[in-house]
Amino acid sequence: MAKTELSGTVTAFRQSKFKQDSYQTIVQMASVDVAAKAVGARAVWLREDGLRIQGRVVARHGSKGAVRVRWNRGFPPQALGSQVKILP
Repeated sequence: MAKTELSGTVTAFRQSKFKQDSYQTIVQMASVDVAAKAVGARAVWLREDGLRIQGRVVARHGSKGAVRVRWNRGFPPQALGSQVKILP
């Protein structure tokens, strides 16, 4: 049986009162169950020209199906609102 590929929408950077972390983003998944299964999976963001940024789902975020993704390099702010592939 083939492993399924999930996707999510990048909604925000992880931030506190005085700083923003460009290496971690909040990704909204389809449901709470999908988010729970995605922890530990790899995440890939692709741009039209072929740029590929890889990361890992490190934790759940909140109670409505969002997860926290830590990227290997800084995530571009122009990509907020775009789709991310989650590879189990």
